[in-house]
Amino acid sequence: MEIREFEKMFIEECEKNKIDINGIDIEKFYKYMLGIINWNEKINVTAITDEKEFLVKHFMDSLTINCFLSSSKNVLDIGTGAGFPRNTY
Repeated sequence: MEIREFEKMFIEECEKNKIDINGIDIEKFYKYMLGIINWNEKINVTAITDEKEFLVKHFMDSLTINCFLSSSKNVLDIGTGAGFPRNTY
């Protein structure tokens, strides 16, 4: 997937999930995804390697908790695998 296609999907998913994307550097998410998928070929980082599924199940799922974090002073992330917090509320 090229960056422009990723960017379009990222924005659409953020709008669908009511995620504020002001200040979000989508290119960094894209590069992070490519890095994780690349490393996944060497070590098992995540079972999710399809780029669309990766965007939705890792990035969007993680970003949905932002509205709860803005008022929090402390956050603890334990055992989330490749570093993606999960929406479990």
